[in-house]
Amino acid sequence: MAQLELHKDDLRAAGLKLLAVGLGEPKHAERYCGKLAPSLTCFAATSNDPYTAWGLRRGTVGEMLGTGFQLMGATLKAMRNGQSQGETTGDVQMLPGTFIVDQAGIIRYAYYSAYAGDDPEIPVLVEAARGIGVRG
Repeated sequence: MAQLELHKDDLRAAGLKLLAVGLGEPKHAERYCGKLAPSLTCFAATSNDPYTAWGLRRGTVGEMLGTGFQLMGATLKAMRNGQSQGETTGDVQMLPGTFIVDQAGIIRYAYYSAYAGDDPEIPVLVEAARGIGVRG
């Protein structure tokens, strides 16, 4: 989320409207979005249903951790950006994903994370949006 906030201008210039869905209660979305990504629209789901509807799944312990180097790299990247792990809510084994959906509701880009902290690079999202002609 914090990376989306840091690069919100580039992402919006590519025609994207940003929103995040997390597991937890509405108070969690309000707290963490307000802190990490105040310009995003955030929603909270109290069950895994929205995640499974988008094809996301629970990861194994190994997938959650990735290889030691993957997790270490994601952790260091977050720390460099002033981020740290906060209170955990929801299903901690649910793997994240990133999607670009057009105005007709068609998924034009999908990134299914292989481990916790595995997110697409911002230039990849910008290029994907431009390549499929997303319009905000």
